[in-house]
Amino acid sequence: MTEKIAIGTVGYPINKSKMMNDVDLVEMIESRHIPPGKKAARHLRDEMPATMACTVQMSRYFISPPPKGVTLRGDASAYGNFQVTDESLSLWQRQLQFATELGARGLVLITPSSVTPSSANVNAMARFFKTIDRAGLPIFWEAQGLWDAVQVAHFAQAHELIPAVDPLRDAVPDFDKAYFRFGAFAAGGSRMGVYELEQIAAAALDSGADEVFCVFDTHRALDDARNLKKVLAEFGGDDFDEFDYDIDDRDFDEDDH
Repeated sequence: MTEKIAIGTVGYPINKSKMMNDVDLVEMIESRHIPPGKKAARHLRDEMPATMACTVQMSRYFISPPPKGVTLRGDASAYGNFQVTDESLSLWQRQLQFATELGARGLVLITPSSVTPSSANVNAMARFFKTIDRAGLPIFWEAQGLWDAVQVAHFAQAHELIPAVDPLRDAVPDFDKAYFRFGAFAAGGSRMGVYELEQIAAAALDSGADEVFCVFDTHRALDDARNLKKVLAEFGGDDFDEFDYDIDDRDFDEDDH
């Protein structure tokens, strides 16, 4: 059962060479502005173990126009607000190329609280997702702000997105893949304890999804990823009543920052 679960971090919280053996998955952040080209993507992939999976953050410039000083093809006003323009579609092709070169398992869309579930936003997003070619890649969507679970699930089902959720506070939707994403304030902003880790493990193992991705962007992301792997390895999903874990409570060394 645990083979279906990949655990990792958002980006590399410490020097990547020191953590490659500790995680199964990295959510790559290099493309959250302008996605790098093919050569850079191949270099990043070559640095990773062959067994490590990755997902790729989508550029913020699909959501918001670039600030002054950012050089993008064409008219800067043609980006953002999920516009379907030659400029945004060109950026999408670059996004897709980067993800494909990395062998990414999916793309990650994070909509900030400024993207409310208004009719204008919903219509713009719908048009965008109906237009783009995804090349078979799933898109995991974390909707921040005013979206409720019903709105997220309805839009996701209609437009072939997969909601990214925090199972410590959200119900896990019924999709063939699950994406658990833990932000800076998960578990009160401190390293996760055994109880939280057991809840996450149970949610992952009980999910009907064929694949479950768990990524931490918490204050102690690498510790949380390591410790979740220990919980899963110790019990394999068969018993969550025991508390005999050797949970990693060490501080990072100074050269790990």
